[in-house]
Amino acid sequence: MTSLPITNPVPANRETVYSYFSRLAATWKTDIADFAHDIGVPFRRLIEQDQSAFDSLADWANLDLHQMDELLSWTGVRAGNVRMRFRGELFVSRALRNPVVRGCPVCLREDTLQQDGPNVAAMVMRGDWQLREVNMCVRHGQPLITLWQSENPRDRYDFRCRLQEIEHGILSGGLDRAAIQPTSYDRWLDRRLQEGRDDTWLQGQPLFAATTFIRLLGQAFLEIHESKRPQGVGSVHAAGFEIAMHGQSAIRHALDQMASAATGHLDEPNKAFGPLYPALSRDYIEEESLDEFRGILRECILDHWPVTPGGLLLGKVVTERRLHSVVTAARELGVGAQVVEHHLHTAGAIQTSDYRPRSRKTFNARTYADLLAEIPTLVGSITMRRAMGATAREFDGLAKEAILVPLTRIPGVKHPWRLSDGVGLVDELRTKAGCVDADNEEWETLLHTRKRTGVSLASLIEAIRNDLLVIAQREGQHGFHGLVVSKADVDILALADGRARSSEIELPGEMSAAEFGRSIGLRDHGNFTALIEAGYTPAQAYHSPKTGRSQYRLTAEDIRAFHRRFVTLPTLTRETQFHRNTLRGLLTKSGVARFSPDGHDFGPVYLRSEAEKALL
Repeated sequence: MTSLPITNPVPANRETVYSYFSRLAATWKTDIADFAHDIGVPFRRLIEQDQSAFDSLADWANLDLHQMDELLSWTGVRAGNVRMRFRGELFVSRALRNPVVRGCPVCLREDTLQQDGPNVAAMVMRGDWQLREVNMCVRHGQPLITLWQSENPRDRYDFRCRLQEIEHGILSGGLDRAAIQPTSYDRWLDRRLQEGRDDTWLQGQPLFAATTFIRLLGQAFLEIHESKRPQGVGSVHAAGFEIAMHGQSAIRHALDQMASAATGHLDEPNKAFGPLYPALSRDYIEEESLDEFRGILRECILDHWPVTPGGLLLGKVVTERRLHSVVTAARELGVGAQVVEHHLHTAGAIQTSDYRPRSRKTFNARTYADLLAEIPTLVGSITMRRAMGATAREFDGLAKEAILVPLTRIPGVKHPWRLSDGVGLVDELRTKAGCVDADNEEWETLLHTRKRTGVSLASLIEAIRNDLLVIAQREGQHGFHGLVVSKADVDILALADGRARSSEIELPGEMSAAEFGRSIGLRDHGNFTALIEAGYTPAQAYHSPKTGRSQYRLTAEDIRAFHRRFVTLPTLTRETQFHRNTLRGLLTKSGVARFSPDGHDFGPVYLRSEAEKALL
């Protein structure tokens, strides 16, 4: 006759419902099916998590509400089609339910020493062992091993029968593994499961999201740091945890490292971030608990890759292009990539030391938007001079005297000229031009004047701008070649210029205000003169014997005083080596406006103190 136990076993810490049910059967020395029949709780209904079956088990075993809640919290209870509530948090079902059943053989062996009776009646299957992201038993330093595997849930959760099959290996130590030191990740996860305590940044993250991201981040990080790859169980989780525990900035730094290491032509995010990118963009795209981690990765990608607006990136539509590459810019402009690259080098958008393929050479799309818009409008010298109505020699003369300046001087760029510069010059001179007969020999072109008198084109154009030299347009001739000046007026101008140069009177200062204004990029002489007369920059008043007019000249100290207080785009270009479009973009981005006290416009002049802050 079988002697029956006086009391049922007490549920152990971390024990699951299925473990306790199996231990009850073993305690009563019967199998699962018969025991379930005897107490009126079919095992199938327990596996299906029928609430009435749980209630019947609690009543039969005389379990109080706290004991039953603990059993269920370590078991994992369905919370929807593909969700389970485990230790008070939501997990996807596959994170807890797997045909492979793992455990710590040392724990099971120690269980048998705690009570008399059948060994399988004492062996407790812990709930944390079923969690996919748990790697080891922290108490014994044992890696979790596969105890058995079964696709059939009834066989899988018949712990009494399965444990009997491996009982010898458990008791003999044959299933033990060499002890290993728990990592910070192992201790963190064990503590959070047991106590719900978390002293890291991850305390604000759902546990499923945190552990899943830690694993994916560790895999991605170790792929680019092979030399840092530790050997052994849990190395991937350990690597990911050491980063993620410190929060968003540490995660972002690690992602930036991965992105920077992706220098190949086809190194897109899918390759750069290993399994992390497809998991967050596809496998877990509906998992809201991962949204914060997904957002960090999304920002990283937008800061490293030229993502085209309008498409989906990690579940969100990209509304604005943040970066261009040489390739994407060339494609949008319909211009050759080599040409675009030349201009970007000149502008400082990309460095000549950047040896990555063009698809990975990126730059700020907003900062260089003006430059990109300008590139398709650039023309070659033939188109330029035709639009200006200038001969080849006239155009060459304007270029040699830097009256017209190409956007870039890099050899191989066939279209370096801004059409607006040439056409603008002609339009400016034409507004001051009267009209003369086509065959009037008392007038001559600017190029003929330079050749005859030796007065430079720059001096002639300056005199026209200052109304010291009259200009006219020959009837029937358009463009620069049709612009002429009076020979007599030029002769007077040349004579006065020669007298001024030969005069024993020494001109004060280093240069005239007009010369200095041109040197800093102020075409309109009136702008710089107005700045002087308003008292914002010093200069010396001077009565010119050449023109009979009062003018301003600048000493070396006057020039230094201007540069200490003000900057222009050309002076900043010389100081920083940045392209003017780059500088204009930086100033605009920082809200730096032209110097215009009380609304007075002095042209494109900026306070140095404000401009330098924008360049930091």
